[in-house]
Amino acid sequence: MFGNKINTKEDNIRDFFSRYIENVFPSQEKAMELLKSGRRLSFYLGIDPTGPDIHLGHSTNFFVLKKLIEMGHNVTLLIGDFTAQIGDPTGKSKTRNSLTVEEVKQNMKTYLEQAIKILPKGKFKVRYNSEWHRNMTFQRVIELASNFTVQQMIERDMFQNRLKNGEPIYLQEFLYPLVQGYDSVAMEVDGEIGGTDQTFNMLAGRTLSKKILNKEKFVITTRLLEDPVTKKKIMNKSEGIYISMNENSKDLYGKVMAVPDSGIIALYELATEVPLVKVRDAEKRMQIDNPKLVKEEVARALVEMYHGIGASKLAEEEFDKVFSKGELPEQVEEAPGKGMKLVDFLTEHALATSSSEAKRLLDQGAVSVNEEVVKAWGHLLKKEDVIRVGSRKFLKVF
Repeated sequence: MFGNKINTKEDNIRDFFSRYIENVFPSQEKAMELLKSGRRLSFYLGIDPTGPDIHLGHSTNFFVLKKLIEMGHNVTLLIGDFTAQIGDPTGKSKTRNSLTVEEVKQNMKTYLEQAIKILPKGKFKVRYNSEWHRNMTFQRVIELASNFTVQQMIERDMFQNRLKNGEPIYLQEFLYPLVQGYDSVAMEVDGEIGGTDQTFNMLAGRTLSKKILNKEKFVITTRLLEDPVTKKKIMNKSEGIYISMNENSKDLYGKVMAVPDSGIIALYELATEVPLVKVRDAEKRMQIDNPKLVKEEVARALVEMYHGIGASKLAEEEFDKVFSKGELPEQVEEAPGKGMKLVDFLTEHALATSSSEAKRLLDQGAVSVNEEVVKAWGHLLKKEDVIRVGSRKFLKVF
């Protein structure tokens, strides 16, 4: 997609540490030495199916796995169907709600379909950590817990912040890194890949691998997709602000264009495989050109990556038609609503998150019916009415 250059093994090893990786434990030098040794190593990436989508913030990890596959190593995508039921406390100011078995199953239905958008199909394994956690005895849990202290757990910033704010910390949150750490032992891996926000959990696996298997496990942390100005994650699954790998081409293009200008270069660098020289050129142009031109370049690159060049062109034309010229899209989804009050229609079909938000949107003039602003909450809808909320949401009444 971005050129036909075939990298040598040495190129791959050098490139491996140059773009996506933040840190390596115990050290990059030792990891480099091992990768050059000729041994076929085993690495894994764990993902908890806390929602149905793998988003672009995760793609950095997938690019690293892809490079490991290209270098001839064994790669496993571990679906945390058991750990998702506990809830990872990492980076959370409050306890995450636990998920049911059925919720987890529903969420992970499309995970493999999304993973092969980046990873070569048939070149990696998929496993589920319920394989070994489901039947673990309580005695075994206590044995594993004996490898860590309360002080180690409580020192984490998120727990310190909760203590200061008088917010609860539940015991299962202490157990999460223990459970995730045991995944490394169960699979006897040589290394684990994950975002820097997972460092504590991955190092727990390194500790257990040393003590139980007498094995050195490498931890490779990847850069988080963050806005360099606000320091906030550009993709935040917990808050529902993200771009899924499963987005259709038009939504993908539109959502990339909605990313703040300050975060677009980070997205270009960490969520694509576009050569870095091209990314750096775009970064320079952000300072002297219209940022919209660079955002269009990034949006095209991502749509091409997931849907192909033809889809990219159509998505760009659609975006220009709807957002630049204010016209209706060629196809508008339909929903039942004949005779409904407009405020109820907005809530019923998720054009607003609540009745109060629907009323606020109407009061602000953010809702139009057949391209005419309507503020009346009780406006009755007719068949064929086209509802627009803001600039990106459309529904047609049937």
